[in-house]
Amino acid sequence: MLIGRDAERQTLARLVGAARLSRGGALLLVGEAGIGKSALLGELAAASGGLRMLWVHGCAPEQGVAFSGLEQLVRPLRGLLDGLPAPQAEALATALALSCGPAPDRLAVHAGVLSLLTTAAAEEPVLVLVDDAHLLDQTSAAALLFVARRVAAERVAVAIASRPSGSVLLDAGLPRLTVPGLGPAEVRALLTTHTGQPVPTALAARVHAATAGNPLAVVTLARSWETVEAQTPAAPISVRGAAITGYANRALALPPRARHSLLVAALASDSGEATAALERLGLSLAEADAAETAGLVTLCPGGVTFQHPLARAAVCVVASAGQRREAHRAIAAVTSDPDRRAWHRAEGAVGLDDEVADDVAQAARRASDAGAHAVAATGYARAAALSTAGGVQARRLLAASEAAALAGQGDRAAALVERAAAVSHEPADQARIDAAQAVLEQRWGSLACSRTLAERALGILATTDPSAAVTTSADLLGAALALGDGAAADRTAVLLEWLEPHCSPEVAVRARMVGAVARERAGPGAQPVLREWLAGWAEDGRSDPFRRQERVLGTLVVQDWSGLTAPVLDRAAWLREEGLALGWAAPVLLQVARCAVAANRWPEAAEHYRAGIEAARACRQENDLALLSAGLAGLEARTGAGTCRGHAEEALRLAGADRVPLAQVWARAALGDLELGAGRADQALRHYRAVADLVAAGHFSVDLDPGPEIVDCLLRLSRAAEAAAEARRCRDAAERAGGGRLSARVARAGALTSASPAVELARALAEGDGEDRFEDSRTHLALGQALRRGRQRVAARKALRAALAGFDALGAHPWTERAAAELEATGAHAHRRGEGTIDLLTPQELQVARLLAAGRTTRQAAAALFLSPKTIEYHLRHVYTKLDVHDRSALTAALREQ
Repeated sequence: MLIGRDAERQTLARLVGAARLSRGGALLLVGEAGIGKSALLGELAAASGGLRMLWVHGCAPEQGVAFSGLEQLVRPLRGLLDGLPAPQAEALATALALSCGPAPDRLAVHAGVLSLLTTAAAEEPVLVLVDDAHLLDQTSAAALLFVARRVAAERVAVAIASRPSGSVLLDAGLPRLTVPGLGPAEVRALLTTHTGQPVPTALAARVHAATAGNPLAVVTLARSWETVEAQTPAAPISVRGAAITGYANRALALPPRARHSLLVAALASDSGEATAALERLGLSLAEADAAETAGLVTLCPGGVTFQHPLARAAVCVVASAGQRREAHRAIAAVTSDPDRRAWHRAEGAVGLDDEVADDVAQAARRASDAGAHAVAATGYARAAALSTAGGVQARRLLAASEAAALAGQGDRAAALVERAAAVSHEPADQARIDAAQAVLEQRWGSLACSRTLAERALGILATTDPSAAVTTSADLLGAALALGDGAAADRTAVLLEWLEPHCSPEVAVRARMVGAVARERAGPGAQPVLREWLAGWAEDGRSDPFRRQERVLGTLVVQDWSGLTAPVLDRAAWLREEGLALGWAAPVLLQVARCAVAANRWPEAAEHYRAGIEAARACRQENDLALLSAGLAGLEARTGAGTCRGHAEEALRLAGADRVPLAQVWARAALGDLELGAGRADQALRHYRAVADLVAAGHFSVDLDPGPEIVDCLLRLSRAAEAAAEARRCRDAAERAGGGRLSARVARAGALTSASPAVELARALAEGDGEDRFEDSRTHLALGQALRRGRQRVAARKALRAALAGFDALGAHPWTERAAAELEATGAHAHRRGEGTIDLLTPQELQVARLLAAGRTTRQAAAALFLSPKTIEYHLRHVYTKLDVHDRSALTAALREQ
């Protein structure tokens, strides 16, 4: 599969398309070695069904063998030779050593090849594909040129690939398509495909700069990706292989001092830095004249310019390791940039050096602060390699692992942790390693394993590092909540209560927050602490509160506490603008999406879910992908999106039997909501029963209890007694939990099974907070239905209009249609959002409405329209009904809005 190359593929497709219509032609693809010419020819062949393919491959050993290329072309068509004119058949047979005779006439040979191709094309269109044309023998190249110029009226297409020099075809005036290098985004995609992991944009940009987008060079680098990742920004990307062979040979032919001078120029950031470093080494750019003659560089008063990035790479590759270290040390001595000095010192170091290690670690920290997490990982890892003390090495490798995780490089992060474990000998360091592995397991591995590692780490961190223990407790709670492990959550709450007095004030707030959530997963008791924690965000604009506590923030959504979702969403917007670390984007966006749902901002929530899914796929974080897919499915079930079932099924597949139980709960609930919204109560009940079993098997938030929805299904299936029993069970569960969003749903379920549903539903609405617009609209819908069944059509309209407005504003389309149908059953018109209610007015009514809204009296309007005042009043009554207004001020506002 080719990445990019859309323009080139379209041009080749037009060539073949024209040949199918007897408008043959030729196209010359020109580009450097490894640029992708052969891949384009292969793609063309694969996409050109129904054509006869004839391949010719240039070959260096056969360049001196006359007609060797032509023999490849003619061999599949030998059966047609007897049908050619005798002179042509004889000439071709002699040229290809199929018969004996004097040297054939070249024109007869060329004409014979053309006749052979046109004869074959009479049966089916022919596509001639010539690769490495610069390696063809001259006689074959001349024959192909003869053919290429004469197939304009034939069903023959000729596509020829050649390097920029070495072929007579290049100067023959054939239509030419120069194949450029890939762009930065395409290089990143190619690297991601071949490395099997997300590639940081900055590192992909360095590869692009080093290779000029040469696909072969990029793929070669991908095959030794660990080496590329380990290179500091000061080290050139070491490109090897066929793509640079020509440049490398020219570099090796240079005088040693010229090669040395070019090496410094290749490593320096600018000509000033290069000049200063060369002076320290007793060299100068003037000694690089031979390199200009060799076509590697261009010398000018401003310095040296390499003819191609691969020429720069070749100069570095052919230098010895000692020469490269010497050049790096010289540049480090003259550069004014602290980061570049650190990186060059690292590349120039030999053996262990704590001073250089400290310098590199500081550069890594600055890179992390700037959001360059992949660079930071490289820096910390290099600093660890230069450090003498095992404990320092372990801590720096852990910092490198965390940075790699933030960059979304799970495999690299895991490898760095393993290296840290190998040099760690202190229990405290081992505990930190366990904590780091717990985080990686939560993102890229097993939640159950993450829980075990976190608990083991806390056994030591609780007494040695309270701040780290609070962070690990938050990670443990995240795993426990996703697993439905209430016992682990309770243990975490007890530990955090013990840790709080031993922490700094800032960490103590976090301990109280995590502990409150752990203790009261379904109640409002954590709200004051969370408010305190959220208030602290404004005090430190550079902090990333989501980095460790992203799952804890999810409890805000479950609770739907008034006043808390807005600051979460505001901070989330700030984080996305500033640049969210790729490795944490998925879990952060999951919680932000759930906050947006709780804030009744469904389109925004869907956007966050989709962005999170994209990030999870890029980082191969299947646990987060399961949760995000399940969460999006839940939202889509309410909006009626056709992709709901697919997302739910993907979540169930990823969640497995017990890998991510919370995702199973959400996905099953989504399928139940989908069926309920479509009016299929029996199917919905089956899914809700499965949710109930999952909730009972684990220890999830009481808000996930599907009891109220089960009541709804049972009532629709005329199973009133079962519905009443389920409603009582839900009521008891809500009372034990002490609140939460379940209370509003339970109140509706209880009202529906009571002797006076309308009265109880009205009471539920009066006592509710109305924060959850979807659930509030469902209760309004139930009230309207109850009132309509009680023949209170006018009263029902008010409740049904409120339900319709709520569902419509959210985009809950299946529920909007149900509310609209109920409202229309009362004899009222159902106005939907986006439906031009003014368009419901007749032209006469619209004129009346506009005049009266503009301040005219009834008599003035009557005079203006040549109508009687009574007719104006008649039209006005219809206007009020259609626009759902009751006075002229409301009429004015309605017209202004529309």
